[in-house]
Parts: sequence; structure tokens; C-alpha cells
Amino acid sequence: MSDFIRKIEGDLIFSKKYTFCTLMTRYDEYLEMVESAKLAGFDSEDIEFFFFDNKKSNQFDGYSGINRALREAEGRYLIFCHQDILFKYDCREVLDQRLQELECIDHNWGVAGNAGKNENGNTYIRISDPHFLDLKHGEFPESVMSLDENFLIINRKHNLSTTEFLLRGFHLYAIDLCQNARNLGLKNYVIDFHLYHKSPGKVDQSYFEAQQDYMDMQYFRKKSQFFWAMCSQFYVSNSRLKNIFFNLRRILRLARTILKKKDKNIKQKCEKI
Repeated sequence: MSDFIRKIEGDLIFSKKYTFCTLMTRYDEYLEMVESAKLAGFDSEDIEFFFFDNKKSNQFDGYSGINRALREAEGRYLIFCHQDILFKYDCREVLDQRLQELECIDHNWGVAGNAGKNENGNTYIRISDPHFLDLKHGEFPESVMSLDENFLIINRKHNLSTTEFLLRGFHLYAIDLCQNARNLGLKNYVIDFHLYHKSPGKVDQSYFEAQQDYMDMQYFRKKSQFFWAMCSQFYVSNSRLKNIFFNLRRILRLARTILKKKDKNIKQKCEKI
């Protein structure tokens, strides 16, 4: 019987440290990225590279790609990155050091990257692209609410995912992933890891359509609603005043029930004396 029983304990064990995953549309450009990564030190047995083939048609997008990669990866860290980045500056040793520093600051971080914005709209970035060389703004690591999609490091010891069944496309999957991490109580960070991105980014009609889809999803998540649990019922909205108003009567009723039980217990104890 004991052959069928397994005890789970300790930290998760991963067979590799880094898994690189890319949505590939140009194989020559993808190979250039992989070769630059290997020259930067990502060439040992604890590294793996794989891609989704989108040359002829979009088999995967940012949302479905990340979720599938999380299931396929063997690395402790999933690096979901664009095919048009080059590891021209910082090497693997630097990334190892940056993540070690991040682990010391926040052992339960969710996602890290090289560019993002915090809740006040402040930008934190460490990158070079056709418009800016050696761009560095902010003190790192910095906690943010969103990250840029060009280079995402996902901490696979947590059960992270994108909202694949509600959202599609190639925009805003990073903020979706980051906000899902925050809903689990995790933080996301920009770290000081310098690489080259051939494109400064593109905002077109598809971006604004993705933005509207994300807004619609967030409205659906945050709309006012009554919840019925097995032992209680309560109201939740994005208004603190409404939450207090609709839940106050239930809180008072629960308090009265607790007090009645307490008085009953005291009375029973007194009768036994």
C-alpha cells in the first residue's frame, strides 16, 4: 500500500534554471536572439529554448502562449521574450545576481522585467532600443503594477497564468499576468538587466481593441455583487461606503449571534457551579 503513497515536502525542484520561450514569426531573427543569449552565458545544461511557430498563422498569442509555456517549461524561471531582443550588454551572471537580490528582498515575487510602471504612473526602465541607448530610469529592483512584454521573467514556483479564456492577442498580456499575480498577493518588479530591443514598441488599432477588452474584463471582475458562502453571505464592490452599508446589518447580526452563544455558555457554566 505504501508504494502508492507519496509525501510532499520542501521546495519545488526544477530540472533547469531558465526556460526561454518566444512567439516566433521570423526564424532567422529568432535564431539571432538565441545565439546572442548563448554568447551571453545562457548555454549550459540548465537552460532550454523553445518557440511557438507563428510564421504562417498565429497558433498562439501572448495569453495562450504564456499559459502553454508554463505547462511545458522545465526551468525555475520562465523567460517569455520577443524574438527581436539581443543580449548585447548584460550576461547570465548579471541576471543570476539580480534575481538573487530580488529573492533576498521579496522571496515571493511574481513577475520581473526590464520596464514597467507603478500605480502612480511612474516609469522604471533599463533597456536600449533604436530611440534610446543605455536608457536607465529608476532605482532597482522597483515594485510595479505593469511590465513591458519584450522580456518577462515568471517565477514558476507560483501558480501564475494569464486570463486566456477572456482575452486574446499580442498586447497587454503582461499587465494581465502582473495583476493576476497581485491578486495572489505577489509583487512584480523591474530589475536592472540591460539588453537591446530592436523595436521601441507599437501602438495601433489592435492595441486599443485589446485595451477595451481588458477594461471590459476588469469591469466584470469588479462589479458589485452579493456572495453566498456556506456559512455566511456578504456584499463586495469597489466602493468602501457601499461595502460598509450593505454588510453592516449582517455584521451586527453575526455579532448578536456570537454574544447570545457566549451568554448561553456562561449561563450553563454558572448552573453547574
